[in-house]
Amino acid sequence: MTARRFLLTPSFARLIQRERGGLRHVEGFFPKQRDRSSWVRLEEERGLLILKTVGPHGEVEDQTEIPVAHAHALLEVCAGEVDYTRTALPTGEGQALVDEIIRPCVLHLVTMEFGSDGEARSFRPLEWFGPEVTADPRYTKQSIALRGLDETPEIPLSDAALDSLIDTLEGRFPVQAGMAINRRPGRSR
Repeated sequence: MTARRFLLTPSFARLIQRERGGLRHVEGFFPKQRDRSSWVRLEEERGLLILKTVGPHGEVEDQTEIPVAHAHALLEVCAGEVDYTRTALPTGEGQALVDEIIRPCVLHLVTMEFGSDGEARSFRPLEWFGPEVTADPRYTKQSIALRGLDETPEIPLSDAALDSLIDTLEGRFPVQAGMAINRRPGRSR
């Protein structure tokens, strides 16, 4: 699974969560080791222990369901935590995972997951997505939990971005490849 991550303006995250709700998550991270990382995730009433290893064929993530009481106990001994609400929003190209991080800092992210690197490379972000931060390790949940985030960049708003978000919320998905070609200059929709 390949993912691309983008910043999101806080007002868009609030609107998405108000319209679609969300599922609260708490993830606690253990100190990263050279070839693996591990963390525990509490999703409302479900606990998961996750191990990500790096091998000759890339990263492999393995998760095991654990009792909720065990997840709470493991969270108490983690090196750092991140607390967020996740909303899954269909986009026509899959689903956008909108995360409103509330602790240890406030940050809003949207993640798209893909079955292959080729799909990820050919994806054209929707207009309501902010700047891409996939390659910036500061914006991973593990980094935020263990090191925090010094500053959160301001994400500009536009009518086109708001129109795109409203279209997504209403289930109207433009054809990604033709978005720029099908519009007449000076016309927002």
